[in-house]
Amino acid sequence: MRFPTSIQLGEVLIDPHVHSKYSDGLSTPRSLFRHACQRGLSGLVVTDHDTTRHWEECLRAARLHRMATALGIEISTLQGHLLVYFDASASPRTVARALKLDRGAINFLDVHSVIRRVKDLGGMTCVPHPFGLFYPLGGDFFEMVDAVEEYNSWIFHDNRRYRNAFGYAKRHEIAALGGSDSHYPYTIGFGATAVPLAVDFSKPDWFLHCLRQRFTRPVVLQKPLHRKINILKSAVSIPLNMRYNARFFQSKWRNYWRQHYRELLIPGPGTERMADGK
Repeated sequence: MRFPTSIQLGEVLIDPHVHSKYSDGLSTPRSLFRHACQRGLSGLVVTDHDTTRHWEECLRAARLHRMATALGIEISTLQGHLLVYFDASASPRTVARALKLDRGAINFLDVHSVIRRVKDLGGMTCVPHPFGLFYPLGGDFFEMVDAVEEYNSWIFHDNRRYRNAFGYAKRHEIAALGGSDSHYPYTIGFGATAVPLAVDFSKPDWFLHCLRQRFTRPVVLQKPLHRKINILKSAVSIPLNMRYNARFFQSKWRNYWRQHYRELLIPGPGTERMADGK
C-alpha cells in the first residue's frame, strides 16, 4: 500500500504522539513545541508515559508558540501501551487519581478498565503502533477504542513481524492517526496527522472533536534519508529507553510481589498436604 505523503488543500498537520523529559524523552515541552513550529506543524500533543506532569508546561508552550494542543498520556496497561487524550480543560489531578498515575511506580491496570475510566472522564483512546515492536496491544481492542495509529515513524518499512496499520481505521469505523513517537526533537513530524484547517483550534476539545468526527488522516513525512538519520541518532534514545524499561520491569516486579505476597507468606488450603506429599 502506498504511504500518504502529502497534505491536501484545506488541511494542516499535527503530531499527536511525542515524548518529553517528563518520561523517556530528551527535551522539554517548550523545546518540542519550538521544533514543531519550525517544522511547519500547526499542533502538537505530548503523550508522556504514565504521567500528567507535563500537561501544564505543554499548555504554556502551546500558547507561547501559538500552536494547537491537547492533553495526552501513553499508558502502560497489562496488555500493552494505550494512548489517551483529553481536552485542554481536564484536571491533571483528577485524571492521575482515576488512572493511578504519578505514584512512583506503574500500576498496570487492565486495558478494559483504562478505556472505561478514560471514557467516564470524557477522554478518548487510541491504539498506538498496534503491530509494532514495543509493547503493542495488537488488533484485539480496535472495537473498543476511538482511534488507531495507522502510521508510527519508528516502523518505516513493514516486514513480517512488525508493520503499520493502514486501513484498519476504516475497517473498524474509528479515527486514523499518524505520529512520530518522537523521543527527541529532530524526529518530530516524521509521522503526522492531517486535520481540516476549518477546525476551531481555540476550543479546548478541538482534537477530541476531530477524533469523534473522524476528520483525521495519517501522513508520512519521513524520507529514506530521514530514516538513516533517525537510526544514527537513535543511540541518543538508548539511555532514555533504558530508563523507562527499568521503571517498567521494576514496577512489574513490585506489582507481582504486592499481588502474591499473601500466598507466599500465608499457606493456602492444601499447601501443608502438598508439602507432606499427601
